[in-house]
Amino acid sequence: MSDDMDAGRLQGVRILVVEDAPHVRDAFSLLLKAEGAAVLATGSGCEAIEIAKEGRLDVLLTDLELPDVPGDFLIRQVLDRAGPRPRVVVVTAAGESAVRYATQAGADAVLLKPITWERLLESLGPHASHTLAA
Repeated sequence: MSDDMDAGRLQGVRILVVEDAPHVRDAFSLLLKAEGAAVLATGSGCEAIEIAKEGRLDVLLTDLELPDVPGDFLIRQVLDRAGPRPRVVVVTAAGESAVRYATQAGADAVLLKPITWERLLESLGPHASHTLAA
């Protein structure tokens, strides 16, 4: 597909990005906004839990290795507090051992870094299936 045809693939999708590396968080936020998503972003798992309580999310896009809370704890807390269940997509460099923790916590997709933008977009879409990708 051409870039023109792909524009707006995430139009109206509300995504919470939780990533403690500012350059990665900023890059995800900018690229997701370019795809039409409404993006909230934080480097704090505790702040993400508070955000989840305040409004409806379609997607939680999170790293597992956060400085303030374990990623599996964050996933469980967001799923317990969010309104309608958001899709949970994990992007991590933690390796395959982390996959089990993420999926047990409720992750719908676990992507191991490095990832391609196309692979990430596929995992975020409303019709994406349960996914594990290296």
